Amino acid sequence: MSTETEGSMRLMALLILFFAMHSFASTQSTPDTDFCANSAATIDDQIAACTRAITSGSLPTPVLSATFFDRGDAWRSKGDNDRAIADYSDAIRLNPQYARAFASRCGVWLIKGDNDRAVADCSEAIRLDPQNAKFVHNRGMVWRRKGDYDRAIADYNEAIRLNPQDANTFNGRGVAWKFKGDYDRAIADYNEAIRLNPQGSSAFYNRAGAWHDKGDDDRAIADYNEAIRLNPQDGKAFHGRGDAWKAKGDNDRANADYSEAMRLDSHANDRR
Repeated sequence: MSTETEGSMRLMALLILFFAMHSFASTQSTPDTDFCANSAATIDDQIAACTRAITSGSLPTPVLSATFFDRGDAWRSKGDNDRAIADYSDAIRLNPQYARAFASRCGVWLIKGDNDRAVADCSEAIRLDPQNAKFVHNRGMVWRRKGDYDRAIADYNEAIRLNPQDANTFNGRGVAWKFKGDYDRAIADYNEAIRLNPQGSSAFYNRAGAWHDKGDDDRAIADYNEAIRLNPQDGKAFHGRGDAWKAKGDNDRANADYSEAMRLDSHANDRR
């Protein structure tokens, strides 16, 4: 076969592939599936579009699975965790290789306090996509919630290896070290989390707690001050700073912080 003929055949094959992919792509989405996946839309409008698409009976299986997933995300944003789980489950039923659906269902199980199911789903997500640092991080968080700090740290270590720029993973590993009583390692991880994300209040709050546990309440107060500056609606930070002031014998400042913590917590409960 001549080089010219081989080149013509390759070109023809590429054109066939292009038109086949174009034809397939044109059947992939509809206005409703596009709107369903639009996180900028209102949640109720998103859910309505997803539902119309799902009940249309015209979606190919991969698109139907993705649409269930998108509606699951919308239900989760709305706080309807049971419906979110049902939709993630349908997405998985239609596409058992859907790692993101397992990972998202893991997150909802965690919200519901079902840590065993959360571990199972996070583990399956990792099996399907072992290079996804977020999935590994999430399972570390579940292990931490279960009180298995060694497994949590092992997962955080792997997540950091995969993505050493994620402040949240250093922060999470710091919490695990703190619960193991290793305050120095906890503080080292909080330091790194703050270096990577100096605008995140959580690592300042956590480091303040570690300083307080070590008996260094001046540093604890400095970190609580920063946590409160970054997130002035965080009642826990005011309460923690109150504990530090109390440890220093400054009961007036302690009581002022406790009062503010109670005020913020009562407002948070009113908004629920």
